[in-house]
Amino acid sequence: MADGSVRNEEADFEAGALKVLVIDDQSHVRNWVRTMLTSAGVVQVTEAADGGHAFAAVTQPGAFFDLILCDLRMPERDGIETIRAFAALGLESAIAIMSGEEERVVETAGLLAELQGLRILGTVAKPLTREKLEALFSKMREIAPRRADDDRMAPESDLTNAFIREELQLVYQPKIWLRTGKFAGVESLVRWKHPALGLFHPGSFVPLMEGSEDLSASLTEFSLRESIACVGRWREAGRELRVAINLSARAFDRLDLPERVNAMCLEHRVEPDCITLELTETHVARDAVRLIDVATRLRLKGFTLSIDDFGTGQSGLSKLHKLPFNELKIDRQFVNGCSRSTTQRSVVEASLALARSLKMVSVAEGVQDRPDWDLLARLGCDVVQGYFIARPMSEEGLEAWTTQWTLREP
Repeated sequence: MADGSVRNEEADFEAGALKVLVIDDQSHVRNWVRTMLTSAGVVQVTEAADGGHAFAAVTQPGAFFDLILCDLRMPERDGIETIRAFAALGLESAIAIMSGEEERVVETAGLLAELQGLRILGTVAKPLTREKLEALFSKMREIAPRRADDDRMAPESDLTNAFIREELQLVYQPKIWLRTGKFAGVESLVRWKHPALGLFHPGSFVPLMEGSEDLSASLTEFSLRESIACVGRWREAGRELRVAINLSARAFDRLDLPERVNAMCLEHRVEPDCITLELTETHVARDAVRLIDVATRLRLKGFTLSIDDFGTGQSGLSKLHKLPFNELKIDRQFVNGCSRSTTQRSVVEASLALARSLKMVSVAEGVQDRPDWDLLARLGCDVVQGYFIARPMSEEGLEAWTTQWTLREP
């Protein structure tokens, strides 16, 4: 149950450490912007001649840009289309619209980017100057990105309204087969877009919902229904998608869970082997008889079962051996930085050895950089996910991302 790892943002950044993407179809404009950036001490500059090249740049493995300067009028994919694609990808970069269009058009484009949840700094009239650039840097310091580990708790009084007003939404984080580099599927992750307080990540509201039997049941129903429907839409379009769905321990208390999930799959003409149900290791120690009953019947119907956040709980090898899980997910607190920490590496190695001995697929979540990716490959991990590959994104963003990733496959 992890988005990946969260980028470490410094309150006072150094210009030399900034990574900037400049999107403009005119080469002389890009050259001028690069000159302005260089004069301000920015040396890590990537150029894109249109929205298509920009999309390729932001979806490169490990890519992250602190600032994106985007023109509006461009051939093929214009600035509005590019901004829409960035929003679908869930980019956290600061974005400034840089254009020579009339003021009202530029302001409207900026409003559109903000409404789509992007971290918009504002608009800049061409040409870019040092003064305008310094103003953008000041705004970057003021408008900090919302961190995925934000410890704000959602208001309990509004939990029911999240369902009534249909404010919950799913995003999807890609997973990759490490040996081949091929797309392995996604994990679906829930978000709450509160009308007044903004976007909440799972840690801010899921524990509260799981404290209520009714709200927990509603959350399970929502996650299953929306995830399976997404797989069904992909199947109808002739594309295969495998999705992993996080379930609370309460869901496994329901003896009819296998029948309910199977009915949803039948409704959307989805094969059970496209669905993975994840249960956090810390919840494995509940009613063992009921859990084994439900889990075994899910496996008999063809569903994959994954033990999530492995290494953080106290399930014990004997319990894990008795349960019919066929996937083991190593928690990101051990994966992120495992190439630099002997302690973390030892936990990862032990987890991978256990997965192999039990003939389980191993999944490492929270992969943030190339050294960790390379180590996991050498250790024989099967599947990886994390910010090095991609951030959680909308279904629309996922469709575009998978196409781009396929183009890169060897």
